[in-house]
Amino acid sequence: MDQEKTSKWALASAGFGIIAIITLLLAGYGYQWDWWGLGTSFTWLLPGSTIVGLIAFSLAIVFGFARRNSPNKKGAGFVALGLILSLAVMGTVGYWYMEAQKYPPIHDITTDIENPPEFRAIVPLRADAPNDTTYGDQEKAQTQREHYPNIETLYLDVGYSVAFDRALAAAQEMPWEEIVTVDKEAGMIEAFDRLPWFGFIDDVVIRVDTAETAERSKIDVRSVSRIGRGDIGVNAHRIQEYLEAVENQ
Repeated sequence: MDQEKTSKWALASAGFGIIAIITLLLAGYGYQWDWWGLGTSFTWLLPGSTIVGLIAFSLAIVFGFARRNSPNKKGAGFVALGLILSLAVMGTVGYWYMEAQKYPPIHDITTDIENPPEFRAIVPLRADAPNDTTYGDQEKAQTQREHYPNIETLYLDVGYSVAFDRALAAAQEMPWEEIVTVDKEAGMIEAFDRLPWFGFIDDVVIRVDTAETAERSKIDVRSVSRIGRGDIGVNAHRIQEYLEAVENQ
């Protein structure tokens, strides 16, 4: 008796699943590699990967119904691949979409809203960035207060020199792309971080200063995205992670 051929529905499901995951990955890496602009990634590739993933998922369902009438129909492995890839794509896009709804549309976060640390060495590196280093208006400052009330100046019961050394050691522990400048005399540390996938770059400036007495110091941090209106909470999380590292020194 002739062996049953692998179902075309199963092969199609796997094929569309592979296309979906490749499209999803290229939405980010293609932008990072300057193959196309951000508009192409967000307008076409991300939605496209979701649609193709949905097609792969639907074809897997069709195979399931077809197999009820032909139990010996081959292709379960291909269908499993299609399902896994399609769910991964739709889950990833859906997750980040939902995350974006949780956070305010701001990209400049600082521990000192009234007198935020200023970038110096980083400024030339942001020459072509859509977002400048000018701190936002009071409306944006109030938005930060409402959404990130725990982002505050860190006070340490140590002298300035010790505080700066701790600040620098913590910065060196961070998985940031590069520390651009260290100026102990001015109390400034500047760095930038490159995010995976899309390769978005965020800049960080750390300011160390004395507090009320010579034996007490304070550390302020500012983290700003070079592109994008919102940041999905990345800058606030980076500041919190850094300050925790300082406290643990």
